Amino acid sequence: MLFIFSTTYDTTVDLLVYYIGEDKVFRFNTDIFKDYKISIDEDSFKIEDLTGRYITNKDIRKVLWRKPSKIRDLFPEEILSPEDAYYEIEVWYVMREIINLLWSENKIVLTEPLVDYRVGKFVQLKCAKKFFNVPKYIFRYGFDKKLNTEGDTIIKSLTSEPISEDGSVIFATKVNQNELDVNCPWFIQDYVHSQKDITVVFVRDEIFAFELDRTSFLDKTIDWRELSVDTTTDMWLPHILPDCVRDSIFHFMRELKLHFGRFDFLYSDDKYYFLEINPNGQWAWLDSERKLKLLDKVINEISPDTPLYAIPFLRY
Repeated sequence: MLFIFSTTYDTTVDLLVYYIGEDKVFRFNTDIFKDYKISIDEDSFKIEDLTGRYITNKDIRKVLWRKPSKIRDLFPEEILSPEDAYYEIEVWYVMREIINLLWSENKIVLTEPLVDYRVGKFVQLKCAKKFFNVPKYIFRYGFDKKLNTEGDTIIKSLTSEPISEDGSVIFATKVNQNELDVNCPWFIQDYVHSQKDITVVFVRDEIFAFELDRTSFLDKTIDWRELSVDTTTDMWLPHILPDCVRDSIFHFMRELKLHFGRFDFLYSDDKYYFLEINPNGQWAWLDSERKLKLLDKVINEISPDTPLYAIPFLRY
């Protein structure tokens, strides 16, 4: 079977389960951990859901780590009792260890658990400079240090964490860096005047590229993520990457030892500017109707009925 570690809010997983078949998938949703029974000893583990359906380590052929979250991360306003908070932490610890055990058995596919702790923004940018055009950047906190540029600058969040009680986040925003409060943490970057956003989904040994015309929304925002999903979904079109960019993507992924990731580039005057890679990013909206082979490729990689290409178990 395929074991998926996720939450009830992950619609990408809903889509994958629909096409692979519920009988071939067991899903553990961390936000409803109380709905499961768990046992683990020196020989095996067993997880059972509310319906009485269960899975053991012997039943699992592949494991997909999606975007599991603790309740307090999903709902910061929800106050857990001390007992419930303790239960959640204990269960989260056990599930993390189950994932590690399965990883050591070479069963994890596509997305590396907790990969953001190994391959964060600055590790990405350092590696990307070997293969791509990378806009100048600086992070500062406390220092009154400016980005050395004569062009426009932007700020953006490294974490996309909410900055206010209403859940607002900082999207990429053009700024005058001289006006930024020195006592706040800022990631500052050169602004690239570009015609297109390019997003590239890398799935182990294949690349799927898409483009978005920026001219349709630049009067409102420079960051397409600030627009509604309904507004942008149908605007993404397939994009043909030059062979040199494709080769660079493969080199980049091999160096960072990643099997999956969604790249964000800006395209300007026939040049591609690397912004970031999300090693467990959303992608399903690009091929939700299963017409462009991306969804088929992901299904083929994670299905328990297809060959296994496990992520190497990295011992730190």
